[in-house]
Amino acid sequence: MGTGAVDYGSSSAQVIVETSTTVHTCTAEADQQSRPRLTIPRKLAYGVGHVFNDLCASMWFTYLVLFYHKVVLLGNTYAGLLILIGQVADALATPVIGFLCDTNCDVALCRYGRRKLWHILGTTMVAVSLFFFWHTCLGCENSALAVKMVYFSIFIIIFQVGWASVQISHLSLIPELASDENERVGLNAIR
Repeated sequence: MGTGAVDYGSSSAQVIVETSTTVHTCTAEADQQSRPRLTIPRKLAYGVGHVFNDLCASMWFTYLVLFYHKVVLLGNTYAGLLILIGQVADALATPVIGFLCDTNCDVALCRYGRRKLWHILGTTMVAVSLFFFWHTCLGCENSALAVKMVYFSIFIIIFQVGWASVQISHLSLIPELASDENERVGLNAIR
């Protein structure tokens, strides 16, 4: 077989990579045997790591339009526009964070793992921004509509970038924790 060829004739896929003097063989079975199966407490710990994100998403999609319309007294159009701004921020942030989350990390906090740094950063952003966009415009209650829209937009964008950081870093742990496809599906179901 040539360099980087894949042998599909056997029961498990086998990749052979030739370097100048050595041939390395990697099989899916060898990878599965090298990692121990996940214990139930570890699976539950993984699932608990995503609870905060799910609670925030539930509040976001269930109550935010009502809050802006009934409490902040924004019109339906402006309340919907704030949600749209958040969704656009999420759509732009998600691929960027996914790329950055996969790159090597040179920060001191990365000694705990590159995924954890993004999880901590995102959780902090979400926790701080939640306070500001679930209250009336602090210091600008009597300001013009444009000022309120900018105020809430800033904190909504911070929230969505933080939410994407937690979501992406948490989901990217699945292939690192579990080598077996059934375990990966199980982790996805637990979260």
